[in-house]
Amino acid sequence: MTPFFKHLQWLGCAAGLLLLPALTSAADIAAGKRRAEVCFACHSINGVSKIPGTPHLAGQQRDYLEKALRAYRDGTTRQDPTMTAMAKPLTDADIVNIAAYFNLAIENARGEMLSEVMAVNERIKPVATVEIAPAAKAEPRAPRTGDAVYTASCSACHGTGAAGAPKLGDKAAWQLRLSQGQATLYEHAIRGLRAMPARGACTDCSDDELKAAVDYLVDKSK
Repeated sequence: MTPFFKHLQWLGCAAGLLLLPALTSAADIAAGKRRAEVCFACHSINGVSKIPGTPHLAGQQRDYLEKALRAYRDGTTRQDPTMTAMAKPLTDADIVNIAAYFNLAIENARGEMLSEVMAVNERIKPVATVEIAPAAKAEPRAPRTGDAVYTASCSACHGTGAAGAPKLGDKAAWQLRLSQGQATLYEHAIRGLRAMPARGACTDCSDDELKAAVDYLVDKSK
């Protein structure tokens, strides 16, 4: 590439970076990344899928991604068992944030993913002076049951077989896994395995809640 074209490329990147605050003013990139964790198993953290037939999301237009997610969630013009299950619990704000995250899943001149840079900047940006009131005593949350965890966080993949996940009740698919022992299944749920990220789609689940979800899956698949 000639110095002239390199200069043009640099100017293009610089202009894009200057526009980022305006483009992302209505979105929370850090929140979008957290909510998009359930998408990473198929679409990857950088939006470039490694699964044949699964579309890349990196750099896609926000408006397109928002419309697609709403269509899957509402079951209007797009219908797919896996995507509908994934999109069903999303709020409008979640959709805006997820779309913004994948829209910026492109690299800058330093090889950094812009969505990562923006997410970090949002976490460390200065805030105004705040008066801190005494913290209210938090009521301990009752542990979620295996059924509840599965329904909320596991069914999108294990209910449809997405990304090669063994389906609930598929005895043949679970036979080899069950032979590995319950402790191994617990470890896979907590640490992740292949396409399934660590803690699956329930990043706020405790180890015991994840184990309960495994127990539920196993009990229904023997």
